[in-house]
Amino acid sequence: MAILQFSPDKQPTRFGTQKRGSALRYPDDVALKGQPFIMFTGHRAKYVKGAQETQMVDNSSVALYMPPGFQVGDIMRYEGGASGALGVIGEKLMDQGFAATLSSFNSQDLQDVAETFAGRAAQATAGAFAATLGGPAAGIVSAVGAGGIGAAVDATRAKRRQTGMNPQEFMLFKAPNSRQFSFTFNFFPESVKEADSVTKIIKYFRTRMYPKVTANDLMYKFPDVFSITFGSIGDEVLPKIAESALTNATMNYNPNSMSYFSYKGQPVEISLTLSFQELMPLTAENIEDGF
Repeated sequence: MAILQFSPDKQPTRFGTQKRGSALRYPDDVALKGQPFIMFTGHRAKYVKGAQETQMVDNSSVALYMPPGFQVGDIMRYEGGASGALGVIGEKLMDQGFAATLSSFNSQDLQDVAETFAGRAAQATAGAFAATLGGPAAGIVSAVGAGGIGAAVDATRAKRRQTGMNPQEFMLFKAPNSRQFSFTFNFFPESVKEADSVTKIIKYFRTRMYPKVTANDLMYKFPDVFSITFGSIGDEVLPKIAESALTNATMNYNPNSMSYFSYKGQPVEISLTLSFQELMPLTAENIEDGF
């Protein structure tokens, strides 16, 4: 295990129009050289579709360099449905009316539909028959199973006719999924100031992602959520991110080394992965607004 010394600490600077100290930063001069960066600001949740809160809570935020590979995934949720033969008949009834619907099916069509539902009819009949029998006979029918009888009839019909009813499957739109974002930052502090900032940055995220409890420990108070904004990047280049919950924070200390600084025994490398999920799904109107 190697023990290393920091280089001389960097000189105080200013962060944009905010006083030094109002934002934790890494590296120490992030956003001062016109390079892209990300600003994370904790706040109480609004639960407003597409909300992007910018007001600081406790006058603090975190500014970090823009990591490579920023990914945005828009995912829609669909569910499968199947209308079957009755669905086809229903659609024709709605579109053509009763008389036209009947005339559109020939005798073979009607026979196929009738035979397809023969299994269900047999199942219902067997169940009713078992209920009226009582005693050992009812037990025999129950042992065979009304559902088994219906399945056997359906299988026999399919075997004889060598046809199967088209289930008329389709997909129905359900809802958009809430988007998720993940960022990985690698910290290699080069000064005492940066080493302290890394420790405070990690604590900033971990503290705000956890709930607090009421005085009697009976209730949780919701954790803070975050606004995530990009600096030194054109407004229309990257999609905006609505207020998001921090769902996972993973720290990896010294993933590639066993060296530590003499100052507080700081690891020479720390990796931090943050996973966020927007509080509410977006709509097309939000996408038009740049999200």
